[in-house]
Amino acid sequence: MREIPTYLATALPRWVALLSLALSGCGSDAPTEQQSSDSSVGGNAVHVDVEARRPASMLSEYNLFADLKNQVPNEGVIPYVLRSSHFVDYAVSHHYLYLPAGARATYHENDVFAFPVGTVLIQSLGFPNDLRYPLQGEHIVETRLLIHQRKGWVAVPYLWNDEGTDARRAVIGGKTTVHWIHHDGEERSHQFITPDMNQCKRCHKNQDIVRPIGVRARNLNCQLADGNQLARWAETGLLDGVPDASSEIPQAVVWSDPTTGSVEERARAWLDVNCSHCHNPHGTASVSGLDLSLHQKMPVRFGVYKPPVAAGRGSSGFQFSITPGSPQTSFLLHRIRSTDPGAMMPTVGRSLVDEEGTALIEQWINEMHGDEQLAERALNPVKAYRAALEGGDASRGKKLFYSTAKCSSCHQANQNDPGNVGPSLADVASRTKREYLLESIVAPSAKIVEKYAATIVELDDGKVHSGIVASEDANELVLRMADATQIKLSKESIDDRLLSPVSLMPSMANILSTQDVADLIEFLSTLKD
Repeated sequence: MREIPTYLATALPRWVALLSLALSGCGSDAPTEQQSSDSSVGGNAVHVDVEARRPASMLSEYNLFADLKNQVPNEGVIPYVLRSSHFVDYAVSHHYLYLPAGARATYHENDVFAFPVGTVLIQSLGFPNDLRYPLQGEHIVETRLLIHQRKGWVAVPYLWNDEGTDARRAVIGGKTTVHWIHHDGEERSHQFITPDMNQCKRCHKNQDIVRPIGVRARNLNCQLADGNQLARWAETGLLDGVPDASSEIPQAVVWSDPTTGSVEERARAWLDVNCSHCHNPHGTASVSGLDLSLHQKMPVRFGVYKPPVAAGRGSSGFQFSITPGSPQTSFLLHRIRSTDPGAMMPTVGRSLVDEEGTALIEQWINEMHGDEQLAERALNPVKAYRAALEGGDASRGKKLFYSTAKCSSCHQANQNDPGNVGPSLADVASRTKREYLLESIVAPSAKIVEKYAATIVELDDGKVHSGIVASEDANELVLRMADATQIKLSKESIDDRLLSPVSLMPSMANILSTQDVADLIEFLSTLKD
């Protein structure tokens, strides 16, 4: 088991020092039907109202910290470390976990852990005075809470006052001017943006349910001064189901530490912690077809020779998300290096560029070897999949339609299907030929039905939205997005508007095999009513 890197341990000195004390604060049985979940004694108890209609106005109301100003956790609040944390404009992240007294979380090998009602996950963001010397003090700017209430998880940001004595709930977000000395010794100043509550919810949404993101075994499997972090959680009764053998617990590389893995492993780790909360099969960006999860093994799924879907300026005219050996024409790199609101990714949580992280992604793409077969199937998909016009299995194609290919998320094969973003396919066999079906599956941008062409709208604040026009009047434009949600836009806020030549539907080339496409075509050929 590798030790946690020195830079990470030194950035979190008070956590490691307080870890044993915090772990010892777990005691009696967890509350069951009480209105709130409290730990500690008397007026010093942590207070979490699991039935609250809205989050507390001030961070201090939860009493999560015995010393709020200095971020000293209260009894029952456990500091923890991550092998890699997402980039937040060079802020340093401090993580804490509160579990109701006697309650336990449940270990999962690859998914986020299951936490009981009353749990609070805490992330405080601070800017060190000097990034080269993290022990020389820092200024805490924002604290984010993820609270497990009976109705589900609630995500809420708190913005700290200038005195650093308390933080107020930031319903509509906020901006804070911060200053620090960078790694290169230069003084920097930046307008740090705190997301609003809806933006927090959107990042944490998976299968339409708000839930935690980074608390996974592979990212928590760290060796601390007093032993393995997950083993300590198991020993102190915080976590059930941890394997006895530490070798059975997955462990991610530290993307910024070359001693922990190869360039490819570290690049994939960076994408996992910064992008996969949306870009996964169940995330809010699943309709893009891009899966940046660490466990995704299919190259086209994580961007290799993957063409864009309609996304405004995001693709910058480039053909593929990743073109092996050509970072300068890979729009994945273009988007994570951009600060243009209409092109940048992630769209929330940063407004600066992670210079070290993007340099790693550039190196990974530059060292990547091309694959002639994958390139041909992406560049000439109809020709490459010609054999799929014959020999399909309709029953297997039906399973693909509703599962792997996820066609039903946008299209209807019958009136009970949820899809309403793309054309109904209930009678597609009576009005189209197999050749058209093939083209629609592997080259959807070749012919776009006018009614379902994506409209790209650029707003006066620089943000860009792409979707199908659901309704429009003299004052308002309503777009139906690829995930079937709708967004209402005032026409006064629209600077530019155009029809996209690129389909909202992702190409299935290099995602489905020739036999898969044949099976899908055979199933669609049965839809005549």
